[in-house]
Amino acid sequence: MAQSASEAESLFNSKQYAKAKTMYEELLRKKPNDALNNYRLARCCYELNQYEDAVKYFERSGNRYTLKDLYLGEAYFHTYRFDLSVTAYQTFIATLTSTDERLEELNLKLKKSELAARLLNRVEDIAVVDSQVVNKTDFLRYYKFSKELGTLTQQRLLLRKKQAQDKVTYTTQRGDRLCYSDSTRGNMDIYSSFKLLDGWSAPTSISKNINTAANENYPFLMPDGITMYFASDGENSIGGYDLFITRYAPGTQSFLVPENIGMPFNSPANDYMMVMDELQKTGWFATDRNQPADKVMIYKFVPNDVKILFRSENTDSVRMKAQLKLIRKAKKTVKTEQKVFQQQTEQQSGFSVVINDSTIYTKPEQFIHLQARAKINEWIKLNADIEKVKTDLSTWRDSYELEETEDAKNKLSDRILTSEALLIDLKKQAGECLIEAVNLEISNSSKR
Repeated sequence: MAQSASEAESLFNSKQYAKAKTMYEELLRKKPNDALNNYRLARCCYELNQYEDAVKYFERSGNRYTLKDLYLGEAYFHTYRFDLSVTAYQTFIATLTSTDERLEELNLKLKKSELAARLLNRVEDIAVVDSQVVNKTDFLRYYKFSKELGTLTQQRLLLRKKQAQDKVTYTTQRGDRLCYSDSTRGNMDIYSSFKLLDGWSAPTSISKNINTAANENYPFLMPDGITMYFASDGENSIGGYDLFITRYAPGTQSFLVPENIGMPFNSPANDYMMVMDELQKTGWFATDRNQPADKVMIYKFVPNDVKILFRSENTDSVRMKAQLKLIRKAKKTVKTEQKVFQQQTEQQSGFSVVINDSTIYTKPEQFIHLQARAKINEWIKLNADIEKVKTDLSTWRDSYELEETEDAKNKLSDRILTSEALLIDLKKQAGECLIEAVNLEISNSSKR
């Protein structure tokens, strides 16, 4: 026994954690409550990224090891026990002096654990169509979205310290605008450029609300020209790149403060490149969770029209849902673009626009004047945007009630007020479009 313990300690001290793990497991079979061996086995599991086992053995190791709570904070975090991660980090931080150089990093980890704990209360229930592991260097070619969305291209950039990043360029379907990521200060930011008669406008930062001192990348602008998805590894991400959503507010001529879209889309790993295809009712995103360094998993899913939260009294089920280990499979039937178009046409049966005392249009196609038809289609799109903002407002108002800190409530309050202003602006634009469409149609009718 003494020889085995000595050999295990030698392997542990020389950082041969896989071999040491095997020996400590054997030692614990003979003496399962030994505190030191439980702690050492937990450390081996931690160093090997086997976090579930690390949690089990750290919890059995007692309270004599000062660093236990530090490692537990990390292990709890990676196993989605975020509330316990917060407590572990707080316990360890309380043992440090105010001048300890580790405090800044630990407080950042604590903040991410607190954010993740809040997001775990609002895990979205999505239906997954398919998932596949692909090479990271060309993952975008597996995104099979409608041509009406525009195009996405991918290049590899080698930044300082030989760090590789993707340069992703989104081009609108009309080819009149670029949104792309690039590096000017060693970090990635998102820029915008517009087509001119003789080339392209000078690139400009897309928004101060989007670009930060961290990395922002993987932009995708929805066809409405308002909604943008992107990824950031800044302070509001829970680990690596997280996916965010923001919307352009015409009144301020800027994008709103981005919102972390939560779980299961985001994780302690890197999650990025959200694409939403409303025509096919399909979404895609990529993640390197549980993948080798050169691979990513692409998830293809069915977006919810309204956010559906996963509810369960079983905390393990919630954790598994957030980790995409518990998946609701989408139905096998896949709509073709033609079927989707037919469905959208049928949904327009409720369309009704009064032209005059004797004429009511029930379909956009009834507008004869071309500009009037363009305006009525713009009106339809604005009404869709209005419904999106209403849905967001409902979600943010619910979130406001769940927030515990004044700072978080203030941030949500600002977002709610800005969105309420956007809603008023969109309704005003929709009203003006409808009036102009009707007037153009009446004017055209009087000439016939």
